Amino acid sequence: MDACTDKQIISSEDRMSGYPVPILIQNEDTSVFELDEEALASVLLNTGIEDKHVCVLAVAGAFRKGKSFLLDFLLRYCCNRDSEDWLGDSSSPLRGFKWRQGSKRETTGILVWSKPFMVKKKSGEEIAVILMDTQGTFDTQSSMKDSTVVFALTMMVSSVLVYNLMNNIQEDDLMNLQTFTSYGIQAQEDCDTSHAFQRLQFLVRDWGFPYETPYGHKGGQGVLDEILQITPKQHPAHQDVRRDLRKCFRDINCYLMPHPGFKVIQHANFDGKLDDIDPEFVEHLRVLVPHLLAPENLVKKEFGGQPIKARDLYNFFKTFMEVFKDVDLPEPTTLVEFAARASSQAALEAGKEQYVNAMDTLVGGDRPFLKTTQMETEHEKEKQRAVASYLEKNKYGRKNQRVVEKYQLQLEEEIDKLYNKYVEQNEAKNVFKAARTPATLFSALMFFYLLSGIFGLFGMYPFATICNLGMGAFLIMLTLWAYVRYSGEYRELGIYIDEVATFLWENFLSPVYATYMEKPLKDAAELAAHQAMSSAITSAAVKGIANNNLSKGGST
Repeated sequence: MDACTDKQIISSEDRMSGYPVPILIQNEDTSVFELDEEALASVLLNTGIEDKHVCVLAVAGAFRKGKSFLLDFLLRYCCNRDSEDWLGDSSSPLRGFKWRQGSKRETTGILVWSKPFMVKKKSGEEIAVILMDTQGTFDTQSSMKDSTVVFALTMMVSSVLVYNLMNNIQEDDLMNLQTFTSYGIQAQEDCDTSHAFQRLQFLVRDWGFPYETPYGHKGGQGVLDEILQITPKQHPAHQDVRRDLRKCFRDINCYLMPHPGFKVIQHANFDGKLDDIDPEFVEHLRVLVPHLLAPENLVKKEFGGQPIKARDLYNFFKTFMEVFKDVDLPEPTTLVEFAARASSQAALEAGKEQYVNAMDTLVGGDRPFLKTTQMETEHEKEKQRAVASYLEKNKYGRKNQRVVEKYQLQLEEEIDKLYNKYVEQNEAKNVFKAARTPATLFSALMFFYLLSGIFGLFGMYPFATICNLGMGAFLIMLTLWAYVRYSGEYRELGIYIDEVATFLWENFLSPVYATYMEKPLKDAAELAAHQAMSSAITSAAVKGIANNNLSKGGST
């Protein structure tokens, strides 16, 4: 659900529902990043969210460049998107993701907002928008591995990446993307998809040359086109990163932002009030933020050309941390390994979902009992379809046969477990099986009753007494079974009575039925069907003769 449904102006922290959730945390003892799976599950695996397609909007870039500050304006818009004055009271402090003034870093690891925002696309589909804040790269307290892992994870899971830069787009800013563009080109070759990533938004802060190029989208696009232009004088590596950027991202844009004003950087007690921010900066916020969060620009996260859901994103995070646990620095080959495993996991979930939907239609819910042999046939057919769907959608894993086979085996095992549950569910609808225990117990009771009468008739009273005891025992069992069945208490006793009844049925009653009753009943049914068919044929023949006679009489 939306983190905020109030359509009025946000004027206090109380109006904002939700809080930042750290999901990638640095261990204080080992300095190694660890994924907080429980915290991540609290966001992505909530009812109403886990089956939604997702858009992950992340802000990344160097440390102390205002990423969290910007993200809180995005958060304010999401909470108040239905209001024209979504920026709210100009005297209210800026709340949401934690930020502060100064030269020391504030954000560590990766955080997401606790409540995804539901946004309706033009197609009518609702997608879950997740806002992500990331640790700034290349600060004095982080190693190269720390910065690269955070940036890599951000890049791989986001569908809209806001690349936050200062003053201009520098060559090293582009080269920071080289590992990922190299991966993107290799991934595209492996899965024949058009783009490895969705949307890249360069955001140039404190643009200092408005007299040459104006602030905003138009000016930013002009600067970007000029910087990404390939010339013969450029180093081959610089040419490659420009060429690959265009190929890897479906959409690349740039926005030039003015300076927020000297009060923002010079006052230690600045708390984000609009009154303290330069009006020109505020006006560009009114343009940039709604544009970034417009439904048409909130693209669904895709992997291998397939849109993924929140539960798939949860698995993506887990897979990434498993792949990079023992890796010094992410390389294109490592990213391809991650892509193969993540793609296989997502395709597995899609195949399993297809199987569940098919079986639910067949035997789920209030569907009637299905014959066991027919159910087995349908299971095998739907299992094959699920595996075929897995192989078709697993585009990034196609050239890694080891990974494909591993996840295919896992899919088949999970489907077999699901099938066992469907069998139990279907058998519970079998009226005859449900009545087997009371019918068996009652038959045994009547058997001892008849024997008791026969023994009593011939004066064999000791045997009659034993039969009476047996009759009483089965009567008690039948009474207890009925009590357990309808009260829900002493279930273990009920299970034991069912096992006794099953033993009697399989070893005594069923053979008797098969030997002495099944064939006569079958013959009687066939005879009745034959007589009914003969009667229908005779009736049709008589009616045909009568019609012919009437026709002849009419013609004469």
